[in-house]
Amino acid sequence: MEGMTTASMTPDGSPAASPLATALRAIKAFAGAAVSVVVLGEYADKRKA
Repeated sequence: MEGMTTASMTPDGSPAASPLATALRAIKAFAGAAVSVVVLGEYADKRKA
């Protein structure tokens, strides 16, 4: 574990995120992933044709 630092092992002291903020962040990540899959899927279809 040479690359591990204490900064990655300890919290930064910032207040915990609210459940609403956590849910919104998860929705944003899911939507971004879904859009990228659709865009990459359409790009792959065009390359095969």
